[in-house]
Amino acid sequence: MMNLNIQQSMPTPKVSVIIPIYNTANYLREALDSICNQKLIELEIILINDGSTDDSQKIIEEYAAKDTRIQYHIQPNQGQGIARNHGMQYATGQYIYFMDSDDILDIIALQECLNICESNNLDFAFFDADIITETKAQHIPEYSRVEKLSSKIWNGMNLLAYELEQHIFRISVCLCFVRKSFLEKYFKGFPPGIIHEDHIFAMQIHLNAQRAFYIPKPFFKRRVRPNSTMTSRFNMKNIEGYTTVCNIVSNMALQNPQWSSIIKVYLKQTLNAVIWAGHEMTFLEKVETVCRFRRLKLSKYITFRNWIVFWMKNKY
Repeated sequence: MMNLNIQQSMPTPKVSVIIPIYNTANYLREALDSICNQKLIELEIILINDGSTDDSQKIIEEYAAKDTRIQYHIQPNQGQGIARNHGMQYATGQYIYFMDSDDILDIIALQECLNICESNNLDFAFFDADIITETKAQHIPEYSRVEKLSSKIWNGMNLLAYELEQHIFRISVCLCFVRKSFLEKYFKGFPPGIIHEDHIFAMQIHLNAQRAFYIPKPFFKRRVRPNSTMTSRFNMKNIEGYTTVCNIVSNMALQNPQWSSIIKVYLKQTLNAVIWAGHEMTFLEKVETVCRFRRLKLSKYITFRNWIVFWMKNKY
């Protein structure tokens, strides 16, 4: 279903903002306000209701009635990746920005990103985030890279190598503002049915970009809330997501040998972090994890020390 209340007189959108929505009614108004009130007005705002069962659809219709830049579509619950893929089908802007429905974006963000991308002919620009904490959570990454990353035009592979070396590679799509023509050429879509799907997006745009730029400002406000992916107990859903994306990235190296060394570094860092976090899982989950790693030939990236932590720490 789609909102048809779109005025023909609206200017051609420069940016398509795609927002998947699933049961975030408590936060949705604040998220939508941060997009609708952007200094850049030449937007199209594409809302994908991913089968919400709370009041999200009511709020979507409320905002669509007030802002003619909003269109909305409803799909059965299929996950955030499928919702984003769905939204990309309707995007007509020159740039794409993916927003999460429980977070907040600084109102100057899209205008500043557009100006920088246009003046420097960039493939993508990216920025930092602040954390809004509503609950205790472990392993929250540091989203400020001001002291470790230079604001200059980077080749994407060089940027990725440096970020991995400094341990500041952040994969959230909400930190990236991407030229649509570049994205359509190099990004094949989010893998369905998993979490941690942002990894594929981040790796493909980095590996293919010729011109990327870091904006040292925390434009994005990431909410850490109860019952989210970030705050839930690490379990097999996490393992399935990480191993799926790492398997895809590993196959990318086979198809593009020039990427193999940098992808190897990415796989070592990501999978060792996964196994370390896996110490929280139950014994049966650990057995299933080992079988999955062996089947996908990912065990070779794990250090002996992290296997020890995986098996011996916090046994259930």
